[in-house]
Amino acid sequence: MNPSITTDDLSRYHEEGYLILREAFSSDRILSLRDALERLMDRALAGEIEIGWINQERRLFSRTGHLMSPDRYDPAYGDWLAEDLDPHLQTLLGATPRHSLFGTLAGGGGQSYKQAWHRDLGRPGADDEAEYYRRHHGTFVQFNAPILPGDRFLNIVPASHLRASTPAEIDAAAAGDEAQMPNALVVELEPGDIVYYDANLWHRGWNPEGVNRWSMHCAFWRAECPVMAHETGQQEDLQRAGYLESMPAIAREYVERYLSNHPDEPAKMQDL
Repeated sequence: MNPSITTDDLSRYHEEGYLILREAFSSDRILSLRDALERLMDRALAGEIEIGWINQERRLFSRTGHLMSPDRYDPAYGDWLAEDLDPHLQTLLGATPRHSLFGTLAGGGGQSYKQAWHRDLGRPGADDEAEYYRRHHGTFVQFNAPILPGDRFLNIVPASHLRASTPAEIDAAAAGDEAQMPNALVVELEPGDIVYYDANLWHRGWNPEGVNRWSMHCAFWRAECPVMAHETGQQEDLQRAGYLESMPAIAREYVERYLSNHPDEPAKMQDL
């Protein structure tokens, strides 16, 4: 369990823009994360916190973010980050990482979810598109790690992360959620697996039948990278007195690096 990322794995990640690790986490780890999400749902149902849409009878809930904030944090998240994820993130980034996003991709109960094709930070069609992607690659990484079986909801275009978008790809993105993307791949995962990927891959979330989904979805940057505009707004919660001291040391350091790189004024926020 918790395999190391080999030199070949790292080369494949840089070339293809994604890396799947099978059986990366123990069944006990997955159970602890599932229990944490159950506790989150119980607290939402009791009116203690707000996490968006929730179905009490079928134990379903919607996408939820900011799980490292004091109101939503569970020790299971900090332990996972400190004990299992940190070695992977250190290797993939080749540097000390910092916190950016820690949340879930959830839903189900027959509620369809169909996302259009996109690149998270990219500017498809821009003159400097390829240069922009190359500049960002290796400075950040994100992942999906399912808690429930049969996770088939992430679609990607392998090796699309460092090049300019083709006309066909731009057309597919503009066509909406029913578009057919050339060379697309369905990422198939089971609990214990994880896919790390560059968010500038062409990708989408695709769950047209509304299958029940619980998947951890998190993102991290190199520690020296300034906090970008889409990452802001967490600092007030994360600075709450006494909160960080409850975390494992490694997890606490991830959050502290985010806080130290957060700009004092919105005008200083950068899109690198």
